[in-house]
Amino acid sequence: MKGLFTVIALLFFFTACKESGVQLSKPSTFVKYYSDGNQDQAVDILETSDHGYLILSHSDSTAGSGGINITKTDLGGNVTWRKFIRRSKSSSSNDLRPSNFVSIKDNSGNDQGYVIVGTALNIKFGASLFVMRINTDGSIKDSISHYTKFGNATSYRTGSGNYVLGKGVAQSSSSNNDIFVVGQMVGHDLVTPVSGGDMYFTQISGTTLDTLWTRTYGGGTSNLASRLYLDYSQTNAYWGGSRTDAQGTHMRFIKSGFNAQNTVFDLSYPVGDNSGYTGNDFCTYGYGYAFIGNHISAQEISVARVGSEGDLIGSLANFTGSGLSLAGNSICSTLDGGLLLLGTSTVDAQGTNTDYYLIKVDGTGTKQWEISHGGKYPDAGVRVLQSSDGGYVVLGTTTLANVKTVVLMKTDLQGNIQ
Repeated sequence: MKGLFTVIALLFFFTACKESGVQLSKPSTFVKYYSDGNQDQAVDILETSDHGYLILSHSDSTAGSGGINITKTDLGGNVTWRKFIRRSKSSSSNDLRPSNFVSIKDNSGNDQGYVIVGTALNIKFGASLFVMRINTDGSIKDSISHYTKFGNATSYRTGSGNYVLGKGVAQSSSSNNDIFVVGQMVGHDLVTPVSGGDMYFTQISGTTLDTLWTRTYGGGTSNLASRLYLDYSQTNAYWGGSRTDAQGTHMRFIKSGFNAQNTVFDLSYPVGDNSGYTGNDFCTYGYGYAFIGNHISAQEISVARVGSEGDLIGSLANFTGSGLSLAGNSICSTLDGGLLLLGTSTVDAQGTNTDYYLIKVDGTGTKQWEISHGGKYPDAGVRVLQSSDGGYVVLGTTTLANVKTVVLMKTDLQGNIQ
């Protein structure tokens, strides 16, 4: 009888371990708020190698002065540590505004640190792109300084005097771990892109943070998404956003080789449509990429799926919500081959009541479900990702007692919070 039970147990074990029998456990859900009492604006989020989360946000401590908040949580969103990085403790006219960050991993996939890119502001020098490397405990890693001094970091401004806003960052997997950064070149108002040379692309030594080369790109005026990807060959970079020229405003997608520093392609979507489309975020998707933005005239979310060579897969898909208008903020690929879209839905005519809006689409771009979350105050989504346990993670900003506060939501596979 004992042998029979052993055989039955083994049969059950092997059946359960077949690929068709393996299922993710039910993901936990939660809503967490993070505030230091200042005006905090959510920026970016990563799932860390211990399955917790690292949150990047900007904090305005006083008028004209602010810095970077880095919040580390466990898998339940509970804070394990927080760090606040200021440019200068002695000046009220300095600010560090982060835009994007990536993890530095070892050969086993464990986090060894992080690279942050953003914009350094100073009342005397204006604005410049900065790059900062931090350790896994949030402390600033040793590095060199350039142009402006604010501890162990480096910043850049073009030789022509245009200001550069740091936008996207990526790190190569080569032995020297070089860093690639894309930036937005703007005028002295720190908003208007510089026409004819509005993008800034640079390679930085992963050993010393010395600048190895830089180049600029033009073609209309562009607003860049805070993303930068390197391909598997480690010879090309991808970024994008929006382009405005004589043909209107369209999504923009660029592939550039960084060894020869050449442009492989520079494309706009859709062609021949002047109703206006912005590109606000994009993600890797299959062998290509997926963009999310706004269909300006219709005030709805627009999504484009493209191949690795920029070929548009199907047509742009447009999605409306339950509110008066819907703006597309972030996008991620999902484990089932689909996409999850994060938008901000405007509920009232005054625009003072907005909600987080999630739309799940399948591999063909067909909507599967949609759901909104939020209260009576402005809620704005920033980033969305699928966690390793299968649930969805939404990072955003809300207002509590007239104070902007960072929000982290974890939902189940249908976007619900239990």
